[in-house]
Amino acid sequence: MGRPSITLDRQRAAGLRDDVCSFLTGERPLTGLELYYLLEAATSLREFHTMLRGGKQNLMRSGLQQSYGDHNRVLLLGLDRLTAGDVAWFRDRVTDGDVIDGDSLAACVAAVRALDLPADVCVALWLGAALHDCGMLGGRSMGVDVEDGVDLARDLVEELCPERTQSLALFAVRNHDYVKDMFRGEVPVQFIADQVDDLEPDLRPVAVATLGMIQVAGAASLGEGRLSSFRLTLFERCLAGTVFADASPAVRLQRLLGTGGESTTAPVVDALASSRAADWREFLDAVPTHGWHRAWGERRDDVDAKARVLEQVVPLWSETHVDHVVLARDAHLPDSAGTWEITYMIETLRNGTSAAFIH
Repeated sequence: MGRPSITLDRQRAAGLRDDVCSFLTGERPLTGLELYYLLEAATSLREFHTMLRGGKQNLMRSGLQQSYGDHNRVLLLGLDRLTAGDVAWFRDRVTDGDVIDGDSLAACVAAVRALDLPADVCVALWLGAALHDCGMLGGRSMGVDVEDGVDLARDLVEELCPERTQSLALFAVRNHDYVKDMFRGEVPVQFIADQVDDLEPDLRPVAVATLGMIQVAGAASLGEGRLSSFRLTLFERCLAGTVFADASPAVRLQRLLGTGGESTTAPVVDALASSRAADWREFLDAVPTHGWHRAWGERRDDVDAKARVLEQVVPLWSETHVDHVVLARDAHLPDSAGTWEITYMIETLRNGTSAAFIH
C-alpha cells in the first residue's frame, strides 16, 4: 500500500496548528465540526466527498446519496451535539422501527456533559472521529482498513494532538467499530481490552467512553440517522466500565455461530461452544474475524456450515499465526454438506499486523 500518510497542506498547516493551540490554551473556542472543516480544506480527507455510501439507508431526504464526507461531517456535528446536551437532535435521528426510551437518551447525553472533557481530550476525540475511516483512502478492504488507518493518521495526529492524548486519538481510530463488532463475536473482547491496558491509567476510562460516544454519534450520522437501542446500551456499558465483561471464548464462539444480530446480552453457551480444544480457545481469545456475518448473508442461520468453516479457519491460524482473519463479502462458503477447501492470501497491513483474506 503505497499511499503516504495523511499530512497537512503546508500553506494551511500553520493556521490550523494555531487554531488548535489557541483552543488548547483557552484563547478561542473550537468545535469538532469546525476542526473537521479545517482538516478537509487542508488534507486529503476532502476525497471522501467523492466516495458514496450505497443503499437506500444512505439516501438523504434531499434525494442525494450520502458520501463518506457527509457522514464524517455529521459524525463530528453529533459529537458536538452530545457535549452540548442536545437530546432533541439525537431523538430526531433514531433508526426507523426502533424505540428508544426518552429517559435513556437524556441520560446518555447528560453523562457526556458530566464528563467535562478537557481540551486535549476533545482534540484527540475529534481527530479520532475525523480520521476513523481514513484507512479507506489507502484502498484497503473494509474490515481491516483501520489497521492501515492508524498508520496513515499518525503523522497528522502527532502534528495536531497534544502528546499526552495522541495514543487516545489512535486508539479511537483503530477501535471505533471494533467495539461494536465485539458484540457480534467478530472481535475478541481481550483484543480491545489489552489496548486499553496499554494506555496511561488516567486515559483508560475516557478512552472507553470515547468509543461509546463515537458509536452513538456515528450511528446518528448514517443517512438520516440510524441511532438504535443497541448503540445506546453499548454506550451505557462503555460509561459504566462493563463493556468488556463477556470475555469468555465460549461466549464469543456462540456469537460467531449466531445470526449476527446486534445485542449486548451474552448468549447462552451450549456444549459445542464450551468443549473446544486449546487451539480454539487461543484463537477465540486473540484473533478478530472480520466480515464473518456479512459473508454469510441470508445463510446466517446455518450453524453447521459456520462450524465447518471455523474447523478450517482455526488450523489456518494455528499454522500462520496471522493477527486477523478477513472473509470477503463474496467468499465462497460451503453449505452444511459436501466438501470445502479454504482458499486465502496473507497480506501485511500498514501498521505491521498481518491478515489472512479468505475468498
